[in-house]
Amino acid sequence: MVRGQERVVALADMDCFYVQVERRLDPRLHGKPCVVVQYKTWKGGGIIAVSYEARALGVKRNMWAADAKKLCPDLQLARVPEARGKADLTRYREASIEVMEVMSRFAVIERASIDEAYLDLTQTIQERLQKMRDKTISVEQLGTTYIQGFPNNLEEEENTDNKEEIRQRGVCQWLKSLPCGDPSNPELQLTVGAMIMEEMRAAVESVTGFQCSVGISHNKVLAKLACGLNKPNRQTLVSQGAVPQLFSKMPISNIRNLGGKLGASITECLGVQYMGELIQFSESQLHTHFGEKTGSWLYELCRGIDYEPVKARQLPKSIGCSKNFPGKTALVTQKQVQYWLLQLALELEERLNKDRDQNNRVAKQLSVGIHMQGGKHTNLTRCCALSQYDAQKISRDAFALIQNCNTAAGQQATWSPPVTILQLCASKFSEVSAVLSVDITSFLSNHSQCTQHTTTIKEGMNAKFLGSPKKETSKKAVNAIQMLFQRAEKRKQAQAIAGCFVPDVSDTTVPPATETKSCHISNQVSEGLMELSNPNMMQKQPLIEQSLLETALTGEGYVASSEMKMLPDSFKEEKVQTAPGLSQEGAVCLADPSSVDDCLLCEKCNQKVAVWEFTEHLDYHFAVELQNSFSGSSSFRSVESLATPVKEKNKSREQRTTSAKRPKQDGSRTLDFFFKPLPP
Repeated sequence: MVRGQERVVALADMDCFYVQVERRLDPRLHGKPCVVVQYKTWKGGGIIAVSYEARALGVKRNMWAADAKKLCPDLQLARVPEARGKADLTRYREASIEVMEVMSRFAVIERASIDEAYLDLTQTIQERLQKMRDKTISVEQLGTTYIQGFPNNLEEEENTDNKEEIRQRGVCQWLKSLPCGDPSNPELQLTVGAMIMEEMRAAVESVTGFQCSVGISHNKVLAKLACGLNKPNRQTLVSQGAVPQLFSKMPISNIRNLGGKLGASITECLGVQYMGELIQFSESQLHTHFGEKTGSWLYELCRGIDYEPVKARQLPKSIGCSKNFPGKTALVTQKQVQYWLLQLALELEERLNKDRDQNNRVAKQLSVGIHMQGGKHTNLTRCCALSQYDAQKISRDAFALIQNCNTAAGQQATWSPPVTILQLCASKFSEVSAVLSVDITSFLSNHSQCTQHTTTIKEGMNAKFLGSPKKETSKKAVNAIQMLFQRAEKRKQAQAIAGCFVPDVSDTTVPPATETKSCHISNQVSEGLMELSNPNMMQKQPLIEQSLLETALTGEGYVASSEMKMLPDSFKEEKVQTAPGLSQEGAVCLADPSSVDDCLLCEKCNQKVAVWEFTEHLDYHFAVELQNSFSGSSSFRSVESLATPVKEKNKSREQRTTSAKRPKQDGSRTLDFFFKPLPP
């Protein structure tokens, strides 16, 4: 394979793309001179796209529609939609996606712009050649293809009025020059590539209704040049042999990547105008003027050799929007700058969300550009991280990046120099991880389903309070605790109702407020510890939840004194044996409608516990053992010491009440009160 001819690359360029999109929306525009104008109506609006019928009459881009009407009175105007005070190009972007989808069926595609795409046909051509074997290519298979440099006597043929006849003669000469049975021949590969592009263009027009022009060659530079040689709705093949003749009259500024400062410096330093004139300079001479890397690139490029790859990419590398403020419309206050940054951010947010849903990717970088009236140093671009798709945050971050560009000293409300262009752009896309895309509510839902299968008591537990692996805001956390209190209060009321059915209530005494408080705390602590009885769920609990256990074991209550109300006289007070984890003061409970003999013996502490409290009792043991494994036995009293009967049992009720009563705290406790750090 000859060096520089290993690949076949094509460039597809949609013909007057915006005009074609408008014609598809309004078929009455077909065949008529037509232009697409900006949304602003002053002087008819600025022209941004011109049909070939209008070009033939002298209409050009960047003209005012009113001036174009003078050249072409029958000129049809299609206006770009407006959204948020600027042009809305959504319809053109969506049409571009349709085209790229069809093109991608034929080869590796690299989206170059909204209406251009490069295709690497090398692999597709090899597969096609294997199927063709010894079959020849006919002129009909290249029905819209031009061969650059053919026919050989082109200068004589130019006098012929029939351009199509000249094209066919050139194709015939080209096909006759091709070798037979050599699939490695570069010219044959280019020809098969032209066949494939004929098929692709037909498919694009069939599916979308849009026409395009194509250039076929060995690299991107030559393919782009070839594409513009025979527009519209035609394609051109440029072989390596046609490069010297093509470059001999090709201005340097027309070459891809040489239209800016580099191209101007080449013309100035070397005194050349056409690309073909660079051949007279040696590689070392080019190194002297432009450096080793650029010099070697120019040395090969002027001979038609370039190795820039076609990168598989159907999606744009960046998503951006901008707004111009020419003349008197320039922004002169901070509020104006902030307002338009927000409008741009709203559009950017909408497009980014749509891109994420369609293409499963997110942008990581935000760039903001600003142009101001004045000298060369009034234009700049700055970047920052893009953490979330939120218009308000995007606009605030963008304003913070450019705020120091404001040179207004005394009057902070003004902006100087005035802003003429604002730009926002999101880039550095990465694929959305499948794990990160799962909503946190799904974890909470799964947690809730697990707890429903344990006990009927756990169905009432707030899964978000104990089961969420994420930190909640303080507001949500407080609500969760309040919910726990409410559930505990309902449980208390249920026990109170059950106590109303005690047969003998004649000797009932009203329990003191302190004893009521202890019983109330017991219910709440049990309520909070019940979820811990499931070892599988405990693996998901954060260590911060040890504060709940600490509070229970140290006798600290959850409920304010205002909630400690006296019980009705119909309730019977009954002493039962103290369960581990509660002080003797907490042994005063309400009689249950069942017999007091309905007790079970706990194997861990050898205490008899009522059947209806046995589950909570086991939960207590499990919680203590788990807490000891986390922080050691020094943080809490051991299970054995807690289970040992205390001598305080012989004290009078008055003494117990005095010793158990905790000092009343001023105000309500904050959330931080319940969360205590682990000991070092």
